[in-house]
Parts: sequence; structure tokens; C-alpha cells
Amino acid sequence: MATTSPAAVATTRPTAPVASAVPVARAVPATRTVPATRTVPVAAIVLTALFAGTTACADHTPGMQAAIVDDRRGDGLHGISPATRLPMPALDLTATDGLAFDLRARTAGLVTLLYFGYTHCPDVCPTTMADLAAALGALDPAVRGQVRVVFVSTDPARDTPAVLASWLHHFDPGFGFYGLTGPFTRIQATARTLGVDVPPPTARADGAMTQNHGAEVLAFGRDGDLVLRYPPGTQITDYIHDLPVLVRAGAPR
Repeated sequence: MATTSPAAVATTRPTAPVASAVPVARAVPATRTVPATRTVPVAAIVLTALFAGTTACADHTPGMQAAIVDDRRGDGLHGISPATRLPMPALDLTATDGLAFDLRARTAGLVTLLYFGYTHCPDVCPTTMADLAAALGALDPAVRGQVRVVFVSTDPARDTPAVLASWLHHFDPGFGFYGLTGPFTRIQATARTLGVDVPPPTARADGAMTQNHGAEVLAFGRDGDLVLRYPPGTQITDYIHDLPVLVRAGAPR
């Protein structure tokens, strides 16, 4: 369960991610603990230091015990295939520029990595964004230009467009990260259709906020369907391997 102090969060901002070479792991843990065989990205080391002493963000997404399969998988992909290929949800929210954002329209024809999280998250959310930025930075620019990361806030009361813009700036050097906020009930309902549990944030008597949320990265293909799920602990090299394949799979012929 993630417990954060509003006063403390404002003074702890993650640094920009730095890509590093890491070996491909054969399985991932249920939480965002880094395996011993993994070379830890600099950004992850910094984030660990920044958030030392905070409680980990609890994860209630179904299937978190599942391992990411390796290259023996038939299609060669490293993500987890969903039981059902769900379409990109029809979700109209507010972007970091304060303007309306139509998720389907703005991501049409692109590979989209959708993530539900919040900026006050002490560990999983910032580490995931840092890993995605590191992976995108390692891709050929032509491939990277066909990928978008969409971060949907599960704490819209605090994650205003300005807050989201400032937070995402630490991770996105211009790769195309979208930050979205809006009515919590709409966000929660959308997440649930995708199998991601997003309970509402709760306030403790001491004023600290507590929130649990599913922490999967959901990969939608260029056709708009959900094609892969990446649980917490996914290696950067798994994204580096899979994203060019997803981009090529939907490329015009």
C-alpha cells in the first residue's frame, strides 16, 4: 500500500532516465523488486534513493504472478498475451495542455503503451516511466516515432494537467508521452474494462494519502487492439525487443 505525505512529495522529483544495457530476464517478480541478474538503470538507482523509506505501491492487477515468456514463445514476443484482444477504450480526458484528449483518435495507427498510475506514487509508477523512456531511447528513431506512452492518472484530484506536465517532463525528452486526467469514476470504469483494478485514493487521519492500483503496461497495436500486457518487473530489453515487432506488424503494406 502506498502511503505518501503531500508535503514530502513536492520535494522529491525523479531525475531524467538514463538508458543502460540489461540482460533479458526469463521471469518477472510479482512486485517491482529488481532481480539480482539485472543491471539496474541509473534512473532506477536514483529513484530508489529518493523514495527510500516510503511504502511500495500495492499492486492488485490480476495475473501479476505470471512470468514473461522468453524467446521460445512462438511469436518471439516477450510480453504476456491477453486472454481477450480488447479494443482501445473510448476515453475522453484532459491532457497536460488543458485541452480535451480523445484517446482513440490521438493514438490511431500508433503502438500505444497505456498505464494507469499517479504522480505521488513512491516507486512503481516513476520507475516504470523511466524504464519506458530508456527503452524508447534505445530504439531506432523511425520505430520510436510510431510509439506513444499514455499515462492516465488514478489520482485526478491532485494530478492536475500542470502537475502531470511537470512530473512527466522528468521522464520524457520528447518521445511522445501523454499525461491525462479527468473524472475518477470514468478513469476507474475504463481501467476495469481492461482488467486493471483502480480503487479510489483514501485519506488517513494524519492527512497522508493511500492508494492501490494495478501496475501493468498495456500495449495496443497499430490496429487499436490490446496485444500484450507487461507486469511490474518487466525488463527494459523486453520492451526494446517487442516494440519494433509491434510497429512492423501494423505497418502499411
